Amino acid sequence: MRLVACLFAALLSFVVVLAQLKDKPKDPPPQPLYALQLAVDPGKTTKLTLRGLNLDSATEVRVGEPKSSGKVVGKGKKVTVPNQMSAQVVGDSEIEIEVTLPKEVPGGEVPFTLIGPGGEGKSMTLLVNDDTPRVQEKEPNDGFKQAMPVTAPQIVESSFKQNQDVDVFRLEGKAGEKFRIEILAGRFGSPADAMLTIYDADGTTIATGEVPVGGRDPIVRLSLPKTGAFFISVLEGFDQGGANFVYRLAVRKE
Repeated sequence: MRLVACLFAALLSFVVVLAQLKDKPKDPPPQPLYALQLAVDPGKTTKLTLRGLNLDSATEVRVGEPKSSGKVVGKGKKVTVPNQMSAQVVGDSEIEIEVTLPKEVPGGEVPFTLIGPGGEGKSMTLLVNDDTPRVQEKEPNDGFKQAMPVTAPQIVESSFKQNQDVDVFRLEGKAGEKFRIEILAGRFGSPADAMLTIYDADGTTIATGEVPVGGRDPIVRLSLPKTGAFFISVLEGFDQGGANFVYRLAVRKE
Protein backbone atom coordinates (compact mmCIF):
# COMPACT_ATOMS: atom_id res chain seq x y z
CA MET A 1 0.00 0.00 0.00
CA ARG A 2 2.79 2.35 0.92
CA LEU A 3 4.38 1.85 -2.54
CA VAL A 4 1.08 2.57 -4.26
CA ALA A 5 0.61 5.72 -2.19
CA CYS A 6 4.12 6.92 -3.09
CA LEU A 7 3.55 6.26 -6.77
CA PHE A 8 0.22 8.08 -6.63
CA ALA A 9 1.83 11.09 -4.90
CA ALA A 10 4.63 11.20 -7.46
CA LEU A 11 2.14 11.03 -10.32
CA LEU A 12 0.07 13.81 -8.74
CA SER A 13 3.16 16.01 -8.38
CA PHE A 14 4.06 15.38 -12.02
CA VAL A 15 0.56 16.39 -13.14
CA VAL A 16 0.76 19.59 -11.06
CA VAL A 17 4.14 20.51 -12.60
CA LEU A 18 2.79 19.91 -16.12
CA ALA A 19 -0.21 22.11 -15.37
CA GLN A 20 2.05 24.87 -14.08
CA LEU A 21 4.23 24.68 -17.17
CA LYS A 22 1.17 24.76 -19.40
CA ASP A 23 -0.24 27.81 -17.60
CA LYS A 24 3.07 29.66 -17.56
CA PRO A 25 2.82 32.61 -19.98
CA LYS A 26 5.09 32.42 -23.01
CA ASP A 27 7.72 35.03 -23.64
CA PRO A 28 6.39 37.55 -26.17
CA PRO A 29 7.96 37.34 -29.65
CA PRO A 30 10.38 40.06 -30.77
CA GLN A 31 8.47 42.82 -32.55
CA PRO A 32 10.39 45.33 -34.69
CA LEU A 33 8.68 48.70 -35.05
CA TYR A 34 11.03 50.57 -37.39
CA ALA A 35 14.57 50.74 -38.73
CA LEU A 36 16.70 53.81 -38.16
CA GLN A 37 17.74 53.66 -41.84
CA LEU A 38 14.23 52.84 -43.22
CA ALA A 39 15.61 51.25 -46.42
CA VAL A 40 17.85 48.50 -47.82
CA ASP A 41 19.77 48.21 -51.10
CA PRO A 42 19.23 45.49 -53.72
CA GLY A 43 22.27 43.46 -54.72
CA LYS A 44 24.13 43.91 -51.46
CA THR A 45 24.05 43.37 -47.70
CA THR A 46 22.66 46.25 -45.65
CA LYS A 47 23.19 46.56 -41.91
CA LEU A 48 20.21 48.00 -40.04
CA THR A 49 19.57 49.11 -36.49
CA LEU A 50 16.05 48.16 -35.44
CA ARG A 51 13.95 49.57 -32.60
CA GLY A 52 11.02 47.67 -31.20
CA LEU A 53 9.69 45.49 -28.40
CA ASN A 54 11.53 42.51 -26.88
CA LEU A 55 14.24 42.72 -29.55
CA ASP A 56 16.85 41.52 -27.06
CA SER A 57 15.31 38.05 -27.45
CA ALA A 58 15.62 37.91 -31.28
CA THR A 59 17.73 35.10 -32.70
CA GLU A 60 16.67 34.87 -36.33
CA VAL A 61 15.58 37.07 -39.27
CA ARG A 62 13.15 35.86 -41.92
CA VAL A 63 12.94 37.96 -45.12
CA GLY A 64 9.82 37.62 -47.26
CA GLU A 65 11.56 37.90 -50.62
CA PRO A 66 12.88 35.01 -52.76
CA LYS A 67 16.66 34.54 -52.74
CA SER A 68 16.94 36.98 -49.83
CA SER A 69 18.39 36.40 -46.40
CA GLY A 70 18.82 38.06 -43.05
CA LYS A 71 20.69 37.49 -39.83
CA VAL A 72 20.99 38.92 -36.36
CA VAL A 73 24.30 40.68 -35.71
CA GLY A 74 25.39 40.49 -32.08
CA LYS A 75 23.00 40.64 -29.14
CA GLY A 76 20.02 42.91 -28.78
CA LYS A 77 19.73 45.24 -25.80
CA LYS A 78 17.15 47.11 -23.79
CA VAL A 79 17.05 50.89 -24.34
CA THR A 80 15.63 53.73 -22.30
CA VAL A 81 12.16 54.92 -23.27
CA PRO A 82 12.22 58.75 -23.33
CA ASN A 83 10.00 60.57 -20.84
CA GLN A 84 6.36 60.99 -21.86
CA MET A 85 6.77 58.55 -24.75
CA SER A 86 5.25 55.11 -25.12
CA ALA A 87 7.37 52.01 -25.55
CA GLN A 88 4.70 50.80 -27.97
CA VAL A 89 5.61 53.74 -30.24
CA VAL A 90 9.37 54.27 -29.85
CA GLY A 91 10.38 50.77 -28.69
CA ASP A 92 12.04 49.45 -25.55
CA SER A 93 14.92 47.57 -27.18
CA GLU A 94 17.34 47.65 -30.08
CA ILE A 95 19.17 45.15 -32.26
CA GLU A 96 21.33 45.13 -35.37
CA ILE A 97 20.55 42.88 -38.32
CA GLU A 98 21.86 42.36 -41.83
CA VAL A 99 19.55 41.97 -44.83
CA THR A 100 20.81 40.71 -48.19
CA LEU A 101 18.68 41.15 -51.32
CA PRO A 102 19.36 39.91 -54.85
CA LYS A 103 20.20 42.48 -57.50
CA GLU A 104 16.98 41.92 -59.43
CA VAL A 105 14.69 43.11 -56.62
CA PRO A 106 13.05 46.33 -57.89
CA GLY A 107 12.66 49.42 -55.74
CA GLY A 108 9.64 49.14 -53.51
CA GLU A 109 9.09 47.31 -50.26
CA VAL A 110 10.13 44.03 -48.66
CA PRO A 111 8.62 42.42 -45.54
CA PHE A 112 10.56 40.63 -42.81
CA THR A 113 10.02 39.19 -39.34
CA LEU A 114 12.12 38.45 -36.28
CA ILE A 115 12.02 35.15 -34.42
CA GLY A 116 12.88 34.41 -30.80
CA PRO A 117 12.06 31.91 -28.04
CA GLY A 118 8.56 33.40 -27.85
CA GLY A 119 7.88 32.75 -31.52
CA GLU A 120 7.71 34.88 -34.64
CA GLY A 121 6.69 38.52 -34.44
CA LYS A 122 4.43 40.41 -36.82
CA SER A 123 5.77 41.36 -40.22
CA MET A 124 7.48 44.72 -40.69
CA THR A 125 8.12 46.49 -44.00
CA LEU A 126 11.39 47.95 -45.24
CA LEU A 127 11.85 50.26 -48.20
CA VAL A 128 14.00 49.01 -51.07
CA ASN A 129 16.10 51.74 -52.65
CA ASP A 130 15.77 52.39 -56.38
CA ASP A 131 18.02 54.54 -58.60
CA THR A 132 16.63 57.85 -57.26
CA PRO A 133 19.60 59.96 -56.03
CA ARG A 134 19.84 60.07 -52.23
CA VAL A 135 21.47 62.63 -49.96
CA GLN A 136 21.79 63.09 -46.21
CA GLU A 137 20.17 66.09 -44.56
CA LYS A 138 22.67 68.82 -43.69
CA GLU A 139 22.19 70.94 -40.60
CA PRO A 140 21.62 73.73 -39.85
CA ASN A 141 18.54 74.08 -42.04
CA ASP A 142 16.06 75.55 -39.59
CA GLY A 143 14.81 78.48 -41.71
CA PHE A 144 14.62 80.04 -45.16
CA LYS A 145 18.12 81.54 -44.95
CA GLN A 146 19.66 78.19 -44.00
CA ALA A 147 17.49 76.02 -46.24
CA MET A 148 19.18 72.97 -47.74
CA PRO A 149 19.02 72.94 -51.58
CA VAL A 150 17.22 69.98 -53.15
CA THR A 151 16.49 68.99 -56.75
CA ALA A 152 14.13 66.58 -58.44
CA PRO A 153 14.26 63.65 -58.41
CA GLN A 154 15.95 63.31 -55.02
CA ILE A 155 15.45 61.65 -51.66
CA VAL A 156 16.71 63.29 -48.48
CA GLU A 157 17.40 60.93 -45.59
CA SER A 158 16.69 62.87 -42.44
CA SER A 159 15.39 62.92 -38.87
CA PHE A 160 14.00 65.35 -36.32
CA LYS A 161 17.18 65.71 -34.28
CA GLN A 162 15.54 67.16 -31.18
CA ASN A 163 12.21 68.44 -29.91
CA GLN A 164 10.73 71.31 -31.97
CA ASP A 165 13.19 70.69 -34.82
CA VAL A 166 12.15 72.27 -38.13
CA ASP A 167 13.84 71.21 -41.39
CA VAL A 168 13.65 73.55 -44.39
CA PHE A 169 14.65 72.71 -47.98
CA ARG A 170 14.98 75.03 -51.00
CA LEU A 171 13.62 73.96 -54.39
CA GLU A 172 14.11 75.99 -57.59
CA GLY A 173 11.56 75.64 -60.36
CA LYS A 174 9.78 77.22 -63.29
CA ALA A 175 6.18 78.33 -63.55
CA GLY A 176 3.94 75.40 -64.45
CA GLU A 177 6.36 72.66 -63.41
CA LYS A 178 4.59 69.90 -61.54
CA PHE A 179 6.06 68.23 -58.47
CA ARG A 180 5.15 65.43 -56.08
CA ILE A 181 6.67 66.02 -52.64
CA GLU A 182 6.09 63.46 -49.91
CA ILE A 183 7.24 62.18 -46.56
CA LEU A 184 8.05 58.53 -45.92
CA ALA A 185 8.07 57.80 -42.19
CA GLY A 186 5.02 56.62 -40.28
CA ARG A 187 3.95 54.01 -42.82
CA PHE A 188 7.30 52.29 -42.20
CA GLY A 189 6.96 52.41 -38.43
CA SER A 190 8.85 55.61 -37.63
CA PRO A 191 7.39 57.46 -34.62
CA ALA A 192 7.72 60.73 -36.59
CA ASP A 193 4.34 62.36 -37.27
CA ALA A 194 5.51 64.77 -39.96
CA MET A 195 3.79 67.90 -41.27
CA LEU A 196 4.65 69.25 -44.72
CA THR A 197 4.19 72.84 -45.96
CA ILE A 198 5.37 74.60 -49.15
CA TYR A 199 6.10 78.35 -49.16
CA ASP A 200 7.09 80.77 -51.89
CA ALA A 201 10.03 83.18 -51.56
CA ASP A 202 7.79 85.76 -49.87
CA GLY A 203 6.86 83.32 -47.11
CA THR A 204 3.33 82.77 -48.40
CA THR A 205 1.92 79.26 -48.00
CA ILE A 206 1.14 77.76 -51.39
CA ALA A 207 0.45 74.14 -50.40
CA THR A 208 0.10 71.92 -47.35
CA GLY A 209 0.56 68.18 -47.18
CA GLU A 210 -2.48 65.95 -47.15
CA VAL A 211 -2.47 62.47 -45.63
CA PRO A 212 -4.21 59.87 -47.84
CA VAL A 213 -7.13 57.97 -46.33
CA GLY A 214 -5.72 55.21 -44.17
CA GLY A 215 -2.20 56.65 -44.47
CA ARG A 216 0.16 58.34 -42.06
CA ASP A 217 2.45 60.51 -44.17
CA PRO A 218 1.65 63.78 -45.97
CA ILE A 219 1.93 64.31 -49.73
CA VAL A 220 1.88 67.52 -51.79
CA ARG A 221 1.14 67.61 -55.51
CA LEU A 222 1.52 71.07 -56.98
CA SER A 223 2.11 73.07 -60.11
CA LEU A 224 4.48 75.95 -59.40
CA PRO A 225 2.61 79.25 -59.68
CA LYS A 226 5.73 81.16 -60.81
CA THR A 227 9.42 80.79 -61.53
CA GLY A 228 11.81 81.03 -58.61
CA ALA A 229 12.68 79.54 -55.24
CA PHE A 230 10.25 77.62 -53.07
CA PHE A 231 10.72 76.30 -49.56
CA ILE A 232 9.70 72.91 -48.20
CA SER A 233 9.14 72.95 -44.45
CA VAL A 234 8.98 69.67 -42.50
CA LEU A 235 8.21 69.54 -38.79
CA GLU A 236 7.07 66.97 -36.25
CA GLY A 237 3.40 67.43 -35.45
CA PHE A 238 3.82 66.89 -31.71
CA ASP A 239 7.17 68.74 -31.42
CA GLN A 240 8.91 65.46 -30.58
CA GLY A 241 12.39 64.56 -31.73
CA GLY A 242 15.46 62.41 -31.31
CA ALA A 243 17.65 60.09 -33.35
CA ASN A 244 14.82 57.58 -33.78
CA PHE A 245 12.40 60.13 -35.34
CA VAL A 246 13.56 59.29 -38.84
CA TYR A 247 11.92 60.26 -42.12
CA ARG A 248 12.60 60.57 -45.83
CA LEU A 249 11.70 63.54 -47.98
CA ALA A 250 11.04 62.49 -51.60
CA VAL A 251 10.96 65.19 -54.29
CA ARG A 252 9.95 64.15 -57.81
CA LYS A 253 8.57 65.76 -60.95
CA GLU A 254 5.22 64.60 -62.25
